[in-house]
Order: sequence, then C-alpha cells, then structure tokens
Amino acid sequence: MRRRDERLVAVGGGRRQPPLGRARDRHGVRRRVPRQRRRGGAGLRPAFVFSPDRCTGCEACRVACGIENGDGRDTGWRQVTTFNPARHPSLPTRHLSLACNHCERPACALGCPAKAYRRDEATGAMLIDEAKCIGCRYCSWVCPYDAPRFDAGAGVMTKCTFCSHRLVAGRDPACTVACPTGALALGRTDGRGEEPAMEGLGTFGLLPALQVVPPRRNAPPDGVDEEDAGEPLPFPRLPERKITFGSEWGLWLFTLVFPALVGWFAGGLRHSERAPALLFFLAPGLLATGLSTIHLGKPLRAWRAVLNLRTSWLSREALLAPLFLLLGLPYVGLVHASPQLGFPALVAGLLLCVSIDGVYRAVARSGEGTGHSSEATPTALLYAGLVGGMPWLALVAGALKTVRLVSGMRERRGQVPALVLLARFGLLAMALAPGLTWTLAFPLAFLGEVIDRALFYAGLEPSTPATRMAAEAEVRLSAVP
Repeated sequence: MRRRDERLVAVGGGRRQPPLGRARDRHGVRRRVPRQRRRGGAGLRPAFVFSPDRCTGCEACRVACGIENGDGRDTGWRQVTTFNPARHPSLPTRHLSLACNHCERPACALGCPAKAYRRDEATGAMLIDEAKCIGCRYCSWVCPYDAPRFDAGAGVMTKCTFCSHRLVAGRDPACTVACPTGALALGRTDGRGEEPAMEGLGTFGLLPALQVVPPRRNAPPDGVDEEDAGEPLPFPRLPERKITFGSEWGLWLFTLVFPALVGWFAGGLRHSERAPALLFFLAPGLLATGLSTIHLGKPLRAWRAVLNLRTSWLSREALLAPLFLLLGLPYVGLVHASPQLGFPALVAGLLLCVSIDGVYRAVARSGEGTGHSSEATPTALLYAGLVGGMPWLALVAGALKTVRLVSGMRERRGQVPALVLLARFGLLAMALAPGLTWTLAFPLAFLGEVIDRALFYAGLEPSTPATRMAAEAEVRLSAVP
C-alpha cells in the first residue's frame, strides 16, 4: 500500500469495492468495469452517501481530496458548508460535505460548448478532458452544486473525479475513506430514485449520484429556551461572487452590441436607407466577438466553442454570431440590395438573440424566473420597431421590458441606486416618445440598454449550496414568532 493510502486508512479505515469484471471499450482495449455496470447487470453505479447527523464539519474529507488529487494542496473539489453557522437556537446546525455528484443528467456536460466532458463507463464518473476545455467557466455557472473549479494557472476547469482511479482498482474514494465518523461513504444507485433532500441541495432534475440519510431532528430539542441559548453569532459572509461586471465586461459588450445590430439590421430591411453601413455593421460585431474571448482560460481554443450545438446554448451563440455577420454582408455591402437578400441574416440574428437569452436562462439562480428586462430578444425587437418605423412593435417590446424592470426592482429592492433606475426608465420613455426620429430614439434606447445590461451582470450570480442555505435560513428565521 502506498504511503498516501496509509495516511487515509489511518484516519478513517478502508473498504473494498465489489469485484470488477472485464470488458472491451470501443477501441477494443480490455478494461476493468464494475459487474453491476455490465450488460445484464443490475445497472447500479457508485454514489456518495452522506449522513448529516454524523458530520462534524472537520473537513477531513477535503484534506484527503487534496492529498489524493492535489499533491497535498487543496483542490477545492469538495466543500463543507454549514447550515446555520451562527448557531441560532431556532434552527438546526448541520454540515454538508459536497463535491461533484456525477449526475445522470449532468448540467455541466450539457452546457459545455467544447464537449470537454465525458462519462467514464467504468465508474460512472463525469470527467473533464483538460486538452479540450477552453476555460469559459460556463459549466460552473450552470452546475447548481458548485462543483467545477477554474484552475487559473492551467486556464482550464477541474473538478472531482470520483477518484475513478481508485474505484477501478477496487478502492473507495479518498474522501470517504478519510471520514472519521462515517458521515461520508460510498454506496450504489440506479439513477432513478428521488433526488436527495437537505438544506442547500435543492431539486433540479439532474439525478445526482448522491444519497442523503434524513436527519433525525429538524427543530431544537424539547426544553431548549432561546433565552438560555445566548446571543447568536452574526451570520458569516457568503463566498466571493463567481461573476462580476469587471470580470465579464467582454460578455457585457457582446450581449450589448449584437441585439443592437440585429434590431438595426431588421429595421433596415423595412427601410433600406436606414440600414447600417458596412463599417458600422462589421466593426462593432467583429470587435465584440473578439473581446468576448478575453475571459477564456484558453483563448486559442475558442474554435471549440461550436462543438456542442445539440445541448449547449453557448455553442449556438458562438456559431450564430459570426454567421449573422457573414450572411448580413451582401445586404449592407451592396448598393440597392433586395431585402430578400437579408432575410437569412435576419433569421440568424433572431436565433442569435434567442441563444443569448438561453445562455443565461440555463444558469442555476434564484429568482428572476420571468426573465430580465435586458434580455436580447425583446431588446432587438425594440430596436427593430424604432428603426423600422413600427411603433406598435417598439411599444410592445418596451412594455415587456418595463414589466420585467419593475419586477426586478422588487426582487432587488435597495440594491440599485434610485438615480440609476430613474435614468433607465427615463431613457426608455424618451426613446418611445411619439414623434421622435429614429436617429434619436435608437441611441437613447441603446444608452438605456448600457445601464440595464450592466445591472444584469452586476446582479447575475449562480445559485450555490451556500447561497441556498443562507436564503433558506433567512426564510425560516423570518417565520419564527
């Protein structure tokens, strides 16, 4: 036994996996696979089993992960999050040890534009091929369990591998071996059961390979008086934000420019004299496309972003943006071009706006279920109505954006300065004012979108177990008489 395994066994003891069989992969290479996964077997696959009543929050599992997979450094793959860290007497205090759940329907793989994820048939683990990853971080946005991690040094995403090398060798994952209380163990699942329930987990229909033993108590023991429990500690700060305007300004520019170009182009099909000139069409589009790759960990692999068109909105966005520019060239570049020449570009542009919205609707986050006022599709329709002389279209799109803006104000009450909101409403109202020429209405609407899109990115933050725990604790405390 290697020294690394000796340290893990000394902490928590070791367990052996069920015997492994032999099979050939699609390349004809013999490999070891669990007998339950072979043809005719029970269809079971490994799964983490977690008992919150046994977890003390010691983080031995996290340390073991670093020893096994990070050469002693913390990988960040497994996190231990505490519900009610302030020890408020009206709420239970529990710990949740969570890593990648290797879901049956993995949001990370479905959202990854580069097809960098693959399922290991031997263990059922979802693995990242670092040679294919472009470092866009989108998988960490769509994963509700906060599993994928960005390695800034390598420029790629990493995450828990289920210790697949240990599973194939018949050993349990390092984190389960190291747990001194047996709170974290390895079990089996058929992937068809109910999703685990516990504070912070949520229900997302991904069928995670995780089983949670129901806790015995959800309320303080009988006889405990809040006055005798002492003053609760202040709630700690939440983890640092994943998404900030400063880190995603390239995407802000991309999602600001293309709806404007699509709307301007659409209006120009109705009034050819209002169509954008070739320079004003190509230059902003190419600049926004180029700058949108700055945030990538591996910018030279940006071409891989179009490889997952079947399931990734980000792939569709990456393909449709240059396609819209390419198809629009004949109409904006030729004198007296027929509007029919621009219809393919219009279709590509509208699909691009739908894809931009799909990218952010797929992000696991709380609230804003009805959409944000800065969404690309209604914004493009607003521009099209203003440029194309279709006030009814501009009014409908403007009304939809206003409703969503008011709804967003209620959800984020007090978080946005009143002066900023007043400027946003004022610019939209002036752009929709009757009798205003399109040359004035269009830039007014664009300035309003500059503010609205910035507010969107400032408030965009994926939902994680830590944020859901904090929100649930706040709701439950507000119900305490």
